[in-house]
Amino acid sequence: MQNSNLVQETQILSKLLLVDLNVSIWSGRKKLRAEDLGVDLNLPPSELASLGSKRITDPDEIKEFDRLKRRAIRLLETNGVRFMGGYGLPNDVAPAVAAELQDIQRLFTQQIQIFIGKYDQICIDWMNKWNGKPQWRKAIENAITPKAVVQQRLGFRFTLCRVVPDASDPTLSKGLEQEVQGLSGQLFREIADAAEDLLDNSFVGKGSVSRKAVSAMLKMHKKLSSLAFLNPKVQDVADYMMAVIGKLPKNGPYEGSQFQDLLGLIMNLSDETKILKMAEVFSKTSTDVQSTLQVQAPLVIDTSIAAPVVVGSTEPHLIDDVETAFDLAGESLLASDVAVDGGHTAPSVTLDELMTGTTLEGDMSIGELSALAEQIQASAFQSVPVVETSALPAAHIVAPVVELQSGAIEFCM
Repeated sequence: MQNSNLVQETQILSKLLLVDLNVSIWSGRKKLRAEDLGVDLNLPPSELASLGSKRITDPDEIKEFDRLKRRAIRLLETNGVRFMGGYGLPNDVAPAVAAELQDIQRLFTQQIQIFIGKYDQICIDWMNKWNGKPQWRKAIENAITPKAVVQQRLGFRFTLCRVVPDASDPTLSKGLEQEVQGLSGQLFREIADAAEDLLDNSFVGKGSVSRKAVSAMLKMHKKLSSLAFLNPKVQDVADYMMAVIGKLPKNGPYEGSQFQDLLGLIMNLSDETKILKMAEVFSKTSTDVQSTLQVQAPLVIDTSIAAPVVVGSTEPHLIDDVETAFDLAGESLLASDVAVDGGHTAPSVTLDELMTGTTLEGDMSIGELSALAEQIQASAFQSVPVVETSALPAAHIVAPVVELQSGAIEFCM
């Protein structure tokens, strides 16, 4: 790593813990042999086809192990990002996740004791199920695995550690540098996968969604917010999510314009390319807002509005009267610049001019920006064709200035 890269990667790694999850589950299967099926079979040679496997125990008896493994993986996927064959967890959520993993480990160990305690009877019951087929029963009996071997093949282990680059020789840490640099892209891919699943299961073919769907989106927001240190673009996407979700009422169902807002959001999030494009627009917008409006501080959502970090099955709650970064910027600007009578000054650049490619130059007063924002908002609800690409930055600049009705944010996107 070069010195600058080394500093950056070290800073990221200092905020991240690597979790290695190792869960082993006995399959309850053995290789199926030709003699298990009879002597008169005309089977193809082994290099052409294999016979597969036979179940030597009741599969229902080992389902609990699979369920606990899925629970652990889901926990890590919800709170972390895939990293170096394991999962990268932010420091602030690692203790809660570790505690939950310990609980799952305890349940897994208990299930091992229960299963091994009745293993002999499980095998007998499984053989007896096939009493009507003596040859099959005999095949199972001959393949039974000793109890001690089965117990050794069941286990749940996890390890947390911190990864530190070797500063003595840059070539030794080259691979680690590439892994760290790819973390934000990996995060966006995971968000896109989760959003696509939610889109297919909760939105497609429907005209409304329940609070459960919004809770799933809040979990995505929590994941993005906790991993925002990976790349500034991550926080930009998280802020966009809260700008849409934060305006919803606490309880569903959400239909009409609220459903359309959520549908537009989840469609944008379900495609990694769209997420990256969105992040690029927000990154440029943040710069333009500070330059054009002379805002001294960057737009950052107060972390107090985000859903609390809750590990486990408890769903986060929607928050009433959430102030987004867009609201905060608009309120600050309106308080300092809008005329007392509330009227808006005619903008020096009109929407029609923006549609033809004119760009914003110089400083515009808050009244002018407000009037321009209203033009954009009105056009959105009149189904005016999409604004040309050259006008999109301007649309984003003025979007925070006034309270937009439902759907206007999606139009400006």
